[in-house]
Amino acid sequence: MASIVDISELLLVLGLSETATDTEKALVNLALSQAEGAVKSYLRYDPIQARRTEWYPSMEFNHMVRDSVWEIQGNTAYLRNISEASTNEIQVQHIPIRSNPDIDLRVDYDGRSGTRSDSFNSDSQKTEGTDFWCNYDGQDDDGYKVCRDGVIRSIGAWPTTPQSVQIAYTAGYTSDEFTGKSSLVDATPIWSVVMSEASRRAREIMLKSKSGTLGWVGGPMKSEKLGDYSYTLGFSDQQLQRLYGEIWDLMSQSKEALSPFVNMGHMLAS
Repeated sequence: MASIVDISELLLVLGLSETATDTEKALVNLALSQAEGAVKSYLRYDPIQARRTEWYPSMEFNHMVRDSVWEIQGNTAYLRNISEASTNEIQVQHIPIRSNPDIDLRVDYDGRSGTRSDSFNSDSQKTEGTDFWCNYDGQDDDGYKVCRDGVIRSIGAWPTTPQSVQIAYTAGYTSDEFTGKSSLVDATPIWSVVMSEASRRAREIMLKSKSGTLGWVGGPMKSEKLGDYSYTLGFSDQQLQRLYGEIWDLMSQSKEALSPFVNMGHMLAS
């Protein structure tokens, strides 16, 4: 399964690349999964590049109908409603959209999210550049176009019937873009936040799972005695909480770093 940060990178940052036990690797992997999950939840999408198929619009707009027009699709005529909410833009969930491979966009007014037999067949397929186009605003290192805001425009208004537009598209960032090896598309803040949050969670988990004698000390040494050796540590649970922050939530600086990557348009539209 693809990941924003490779576990070997996280082990290196934690100083465990040479000595990690199976238990430590399992705990670090858990921390990494938690951190990536928190980042994806905050962004409201998965930033790892992948091919996705989605259906739009997700909301019911036909209760605001202002007009209706007949449209032909194959051998069938459909009465298409045009509502006050009709728009020539669709905001997809995952960003940035890539032009490679091509976008497969189909409109079926009775598509029902592809559950109806023969829905979204070849007759419903639209042509990019003729029927629709993405709001491309740049190129990646391979020369393919990039649409950072996830907006797809059409000639005329998109249908308002829920799940009547099927879009198969590629979106997200590559490993090189996460790690700063790309010169044109920079997603390093996402990688840095995941690394920081995963490191914090790994240390928190290990502090709660292991004793100081095994190398993970939960604070500075406060006192010790030689006979029947014992020691006490200087941090209370409350101090640890302030030191590492809330383990389940993102830290405020992480949210600030991720803010340029949040898909606000889709959040407001959905």
